[in-house]
Amino acid sequence: MSNQLYIIGLTGSIATGKSAVAAMLAELGAQVLDADALAHEVLRSGTPAWQAVRNQFGPAVLAPDGEIDRARLGVQVFADSAAMARLEAVVHPAVIAESERRLEGWQAAADRSSTGARQVVVLEAIKLIESGMRRRCDELWVVTSPYELQVQRLTEGRGMSPGEAQLRIVSQPPQADKVAEADVVIDNSGDLRQTRAQVSREWERIVEALRPARARPGGVERRQGGSMSAIREWMDEHPFLTMWVILAIGMVAIFLVTSRDAELLPSQRLFMAVACVGLAGLCTWIITWE
Repeated sequence: MSNQLYIIGLTGSIATGKSAVAAMLAELGAQVLDADALAHEVLRSGTPAWQAVRNQFGPAVLAPDGEIDRARLGVQVFADSAAMARLEAVVHPAVIAESERRLEGWQAAADRSSTGARQVVVLEAIKLIESGMRRRCDELWVVTSPYELQVQRLTEGRGMSPGEAQLRIVSQPPQADKVAEADVVIDNSGDLRQTRAQVSREWERIVEALRPARARPGGVERRQGGSMSAIREWMDEHPFLTMWVILAIGMVAIFLVTSRDAELLPSQRLFMAVACVGLAGLCTWIITWE
């Protein structure tokens, strides 16, 4: 595959605010691939993953419509690490395969694009590191929040009891383990305005890094053509100096030609040549003055 996609891996423990950060990145122009949403898709009734989960955990985890009841399934797996491992062995490969299919589609679209610009993609997953999907990413972002705030978000936002919320949190690896592998840490312990400021700052860093050199302030794009191309680029970037140099060379040449028969001392010729250069600068300033 070509490198037209720049992939941000976005992860963090439960209720740290990954989805809020992903939404901010989407507003800034990134494509977001939500692994949790993909898990819903790959576990739909009748899919191979759905059948495997039913076989592993029995019909008790099914809702009346035949779909997997995630709340019932959660009660089993969050209290039993072995059960969680069996569930992840089913879900992770299916989610990774679907993620790769989506990424390949976006990659093909980017390859066909005439702009040549790299598309930023956010791969959001709570088990991004543990599942091995981290290797697919160009950089890793970890969203963090204090334990008390995680509990509050789970109880108030998702209707869990404090005990259930605490069980969900402690069943996951410590936040510090994820932070240790992070390229970027987003502290989501404050209000959304503070979080957005962090996200915007990192976004600008990525946009600047991906911007073609020619488009960067003061940047010079390297092109084929050797020294002549470099001279042309310098002239394009310094029109005032270019005009001054051209006028100065012309005036000095005219002076030297017209005064070749005059009896002038070398110091006089040098003074007149310097005067021509100064006059050329004055003329350039007058011509370009707005």
